Amino acid sequence: MKFPLVVAVAGLCVLTAGCGAGGSRADGSKVFGEQSKPCPATSLSNDLDDQIAKQGTDCFMTEFEAGSPVVWDVVFSTTEGDPVPVRHEFDGKTVTITTDSSFDDFGSGEVDVQVCEGIRRAEALVEGVGCGSSSGDGFRADSVPGAD
Repeated sequence: MKFPLVVAVAGLCVLTAGCGAGGSRADGSKVFGEQSKPCPATSLSNDLDDQIAKQGTDCFMTEFEAGSPVVWDVVFSTTEGDPVPVRHEFDGKTVTITTDSSFDDFGSGEVDVQVCEGIRRAEALVEGVGCGSSSGDGFRADSVPGAD
């Protein structure tokens, strides 16, 4: 009876990215840029490109303030050059901000999902207001600019 249990546990480990084997990550289901409408997906370099960030922020804020559903994907690079994709979504009522740090070799490696009552401008980008946080589904590696 122990053999089927061992097989089941081994199969579960394979499905969940190798039982914590270093360097592996479970691939998310979000595709970077696929749903970015009407605001185009934005790639920012190490030196935050203020004009590009401002254009994306302006687009997202305009749609949000009009109460129109909008999705805006942004990827920025850490100091080491690792990509950190972020999806900003507004469905007409709720803002959801998904930050995928799983590509950051020196970061938390987690996917943080904030569900927020609203947003505000923060430096060159937007940040959530009145948010609750949980873990969630990240981005597919083959869709993120700069992901290996």
